[in-house]
Amino acid sequence: MASQRPAGITLLGILFIILGILSLLWGLLLFNVGAISSIAGALFGAENLAAFGGNNAGQGLVSIASAVLDFIVAYGLLALRRWGWLVALIGVGVTVVQGVLGLFSGGVWAFVCGAAGLIIPAIILYYLLKPEVRRAFAQ
Repeated sequence: MASQRPAGITLLGILFIILGILSLLWGLLLFNVGAISSIAGALFGAENLAAFGGNNAGQGLVSIASAVLDFIVAYGLLALRRWGWLVALIGVGVTVVQGVLGLFSGGVWAFVCGAAGLIIPAIILYYLLKPEVRRAFAQ
């Protein structure tokens, strides 16, 4: 008997798809701006513009790779694949750890913003670790 997908997993899958689309669009924009800036800087001898372009093109490629990963995780979650749950859990866990470390990287404002930014990843982490959600991914 196939497991029924929990509504929260459907929501997470949809959110990963939306995040993937936004990351892909942002990555394409960054890559194109970077490529054009890099070429223009090289043609006209503007080293700063070429460096700016190279950095943006690289960041664009990272964002595109992130979008592909988001789509893969969305598929894994929506198809109730165990690896999808594991990759989502690792990704959210890393986000929580980075957020906790980031709490102490600045002043009061950084602490407040960092704490606020931890709320959603912490809720997702808690949800993914709930026994009924874990059971849905057991095969």
